[in-house]
Amino acid sequence: MVHSLKKNRSIYIFIILALLIISSNYTLMIIQPFEPVTDTLILASLFDLTIVLPLFFYLFVVRNRFSMITLLPVVIGGFWYAYFIVPHHDIAIFHYAKYGIFLIEGLFIAIELFLAVLLIRKIPTLIQHYKLQKENSFYYPATIRRALHQTFGKKKLLDILVYDFTIFYYAFFVWKKKWDSKSDTRVFTIHTESGYFGLYIMLVHAMVIEVIGVHFLIAHFWSPIAAWIFTILDLYALAWIIADYHAVRLSPIVIKDRKLFAQVGIRREIEFELDNIKSIQRTVTVKKARAQEKNSFAITLPDLFEEDPQFEIELKSPVVAYLPFGKKMDITKLYVTVDEKEKFFQEMNSYVKENHNVFQQ
Repeated sequence: MVHSLKKNRSIYIFIILALLIISSNYTLMIIQPFEPVTDTLILASLFDLTIVLPLFFYLFVVRNRFSMITLLPVVIGGFWYAYFIVPHHDIAIFHYAKYGIFLIEGLFIAIELFLAVLLIRKIPTLIQHYKLQKENSFYYPATIRRALHQTFGKKKLLDILVYDFTIFYYAFFVWKKKWDSKSDTRVFTIHTESGYFGLYIMLVHAMVIEVIGVHFLIAHFWSPIAAWIFTILDLYALAWIIADYHAVRLSPIVIKDRKLFAQVGIRREIEFELDNIKSIQRTVTVKKARAQEKNSFAITLPDLFEEDPQFEIELKSPVVAYLPFGKKMDITKLYVTVDEKEKFFQEMNSYVKENHNVFQQ
């Protein structure tokens, strides 16, 4: 099942492998247990960090949703890590690779600047569209995406900004905000009875300690510049964790006008007609089978203890789900865990029975 517990485990496996690659290369290049550091060792280190590391990222994180936008930053980060830790850069490949990396980074910067210029010129129009979309949308990502598309057209590059805006918005601007239900809506929260808050607190504390500790360690044993680079990356990861928590807190499942709207943190979102529900039942699909499904969507949260979703919902026809950076996928099945599970089951089951009766007539 995509974005299931297996997906989370795959990410954890990648993190472990990445830490092994980074730490082992750091040991070889900085601590140098096998002196002297030869050109062959340097080439091997460069290969590890610019080829093997991105390959693991593709296999365990990106997988079947290949995108250069998500893969190239790993290549760039791996190259600069290698560049900072190797004791010398006399190998010709460093000379050519460095300018190639500069070219790629310049391209990314040019794209971001181009988007920023377009945005600044049309900010008044964008604000108007955002206010209009806010009346009909329940979650920030969908609201800003529709406003951007209405203002600039459906350009793929805008979806990059949507994710950046989403992280920035939830990380810094909603700390005191509470969910404000609109009229004629039915709401089901997904976080109050879960262990997600405990996991969030644990991750935030770990990240704060890591930001401070790693900065001073790298600055002392390696380079102040490298320390600030890693600190910026750690702060971005911390902002992501904070944003995800606030997005979870402010994004319950909403039912209105015979539609279901759901957003899981800043990771994924979906909406569909309730008449499209074929069936709902207590989860019977075993974990191994769920892990192999390619068109399922989990309205569940990571927890300190692994549990099966409460319900599985089959759809009559596929619906589109939105993932980070504008990625989409067709969904035919949902796995759901909510706080008021009996009320949710009765509500969904009422639509199933109603649709069944209409079909029989």
